Amino acid sequence: MKITIAKNAGFCFGVKRAYDLTCVNSKNCTDIYILGKLVHNDDVCEDLYKRGIKETKSIDNLEEGTIIFTAHGVGPGLYEKATNKGLKIIDTTCPKVMKAQRLAKNFAEKGFQVLLFGDKSHKEVKSIREWSNNKAKIISSLAEIKKIKLDPEKKYYLLSQTTQNVQEFQKIVDYLENKLKDFSYYNTICPSTGDRQKEIRKLARENDLVLVVGGRDSANSKRLFEIARELNKNTFFLENETEIPEKAVQKARSIAIAAGASTPEWVIEKILKKLEKIANK
Repeated sequence: MKITIAKNAGFCFGVKRAYDLTCVNSKNCTDIYILGKLVHNDDVCEDLYKRGIKETKSIDNLEEGTIIFTAHGVGPGLYEKATNKGLKIIDTTCPKVMKAQRLAKNFAEKGFQVLLFGDKSHKEVKSIREWSNNKAKIISSLAEIKKIKLDPEKKYYLLSQTTQNVQEFQKIVDYLENKLKDFSYYNTICPSTGDRQKEIRKLARENDLVLVVGGRDSANSKRLFEIARELNKNTFFLENETEIPEKAVQKARSIAIAAGASTPEWVIEKILKKLEKIANK
């Protein structure tokens, strides 16, 4: 059995930065809370809880202590609210997300209709929209934007959730360039996301079976699974080693392992060890 691990599997720069900032500060702080999940991965969250870090859904019930803003980012109102309550802030917002937030703010203030390619319910998308003073229009696909009535007299500016599908973003760009006179865009999709998507296409074509490892709520992990599944029906999504499809693995001669940006190295290692045990049966 041949096993290939994607070169870009596991923590991206932004997630590693958020995790490291949280772990370092947890040693020096008491009453430390994360606003929601630091990243969309239960194994990472459990590790942080063991370090004494608590999760909160709102800062309304906090009167003191430290609040961690997650890698997905938050809107400007939360910074003000936390400061007014006297809370210490640890901001782990991914620099790539921060770039998208500032662009949304700047171009909305300049009178552009900001278009944001992303998942409406995702924390990152909500935070970017809030930086546009809630003026950005969220679109989830090319098909959706084709249904929107575009004003030829308006100026439009397109941004993206950092973990979106690169090919779909380019299709939207091409469509809008043909439809609008005053259209600009900035590709805010993280280069790591593009690299992972390009790599998974190659691995899906070259292997009998593909395992995509990530949290159930991880947008970029689900995107990798969708891309791989289109090319290789023998593709499985799993959170950790307990979900390995043993029967499918036993039939495969070559297996590719890809992992989302919030999947920790230790989860990938456990999967490898279990695959070795299955192969030796």
